[in-house]
Amino acid sequence: MSTKYVISTDSILIRKSGWKEYVLAHADGNFFQLPEAYDLFQHVPGYSPSVFVALDSTGKIVGVLVSVLQQETKFYAKLTSRSIIWGGPLVDNNEVCEILLNQYQDTLGKKAIYTQFRNTFDTSLLKSTFQKMKFNYVEHLNFLVHTDTESPEKLLSAMSKSKSRQIKKGLSSAEIIETNRKEDINDFYQLLQNLYKEKVNKPLAPIEFFNFFREQLVPNGLGKFLLIRHEGKIIGGIVCPIFPGKAIYEWYIAGMDKDYKDQFPSILSTWAAIAEGQKMGLKHFDFLGAGKPDADYGVRDFKAKFGGELIQFGRYEKIHKPLLMKIGILGLKMLKFIK
Repeated sequence: MSTKYVISTDSILIRKSGWKEYVLAHADGNFFQLPEAYDLFQHVPGYSPSVFVALDSTGKIVGVLVSVLQQETKFYAKLTSRSIIWGGPLVDNNEVCEILLNQYQDTLGKKAIYTQFRNTFDTSLLKSTFQKMKFNYVEHLNFLVHTDTESPEKLLSAMSKSKSRQIKKGLSSAEIIETNRKEDINDFYQLLQNLYKEKVNKPLAPIEFFNFFREQLVPNGLGKFLLIRHEGKIIGGIVCPIFPGKAIYEWYIAGMDKDYKDQFPSILSTWAAIAEGQKMGLKHFDFLGAGKPDADYGVRDFKAKFGGELIQFGRYEKIHKPLLMKIGILGLKMLKFIK
């Protein structure tokens, strides 16, 4: 390790050194590298967040990497142990990137079967460092809807005619509400439970996760619950993390589309987040993924109609335990852990 830098993993001390300020000021800063995201991940059973921060000789932060070790709490936990990094690392230069990756691998490479970096920005300047550290680059698409426009009408005009028409029709009988009421969030969570059970077939974060989001992130301007209500009933909604001044994200979304065909709750939920981004003066709405370019992905077709820019930031992946990966890969695919 370079003597120019020191790596700290003490989340309490790092906060005092300016962790949040560094992420907020970084050109590629994003919600998922904030200390508040770290705290949120701590409220999910089976999730273990870690933070690695590089400091120079003056004690100034020059790099941050927040990762989340995930594993199921059932008997096959060891076969589902994976480490996910959204939007990291944030660094000042490639030397810091290499030092952070080294420290990360020495620590979590022993615990995770594989690591996946889910890029939220262009990492081409860091690609050589990732390759040096034996990470493979994997193509992965996403859509960004640019919300830095003067009116919602401009956003609607950029969408497909069908989506614009459905939004207008849905809003004629349903309404978008911004809420932080516990009762509303519980109703929305019930929709998510039904969706994950019937279609998604993946573990859903417990209600405690959403309660923490409601109690800690929303009051501090780092998140919103935007729900769809029809005749007093919650029929859809979206959970949106927010990175101040820059982005609003799609995270959890659900809609009772079959039961409320004239209200288009899933479409209205997506529109709610896009319109909120415009209202807040944010730069873009981030769909957080649109699948691999060479694979059929129906959700990508849905997302493409909202007028966003198709981007290719990709991902970096590395298998730390090949044998366990081979043993567990079938079960992982069945549970849709590997996308």
